[in-house]
Amino acid sequence: MEKRIDQKSEEQTIQTMKKFMVGGGILFVLIGLFLQWPITDKSYMEFIEGQGYIPLILGLIMIILGFSVRLLMGTDEE
Repeated sequence: MEKRIDQKSEEQTIQTMKKFMVGGGILFVLIGLFLQWPITDKSYMEFIEGQGYIPLILGLIMIILGFSVRLLMGTDEE
């Protein structure tokens, strides 16, 4: 019984972390796109040197990490 409760608690923690990471990542991506706008008129170097580049890349990384939370926590799905 205790093991079942522990697994349920662990699954809830994983889902909460996943929502936090993906939600934060989407927020950072939107901020990065807002700061980089308009993207189409910029060359590659202007895009890299722009103000929104770091939040945009950070947001993409957070989204990827959010989808792989289960792997990062070291839990196996049975």
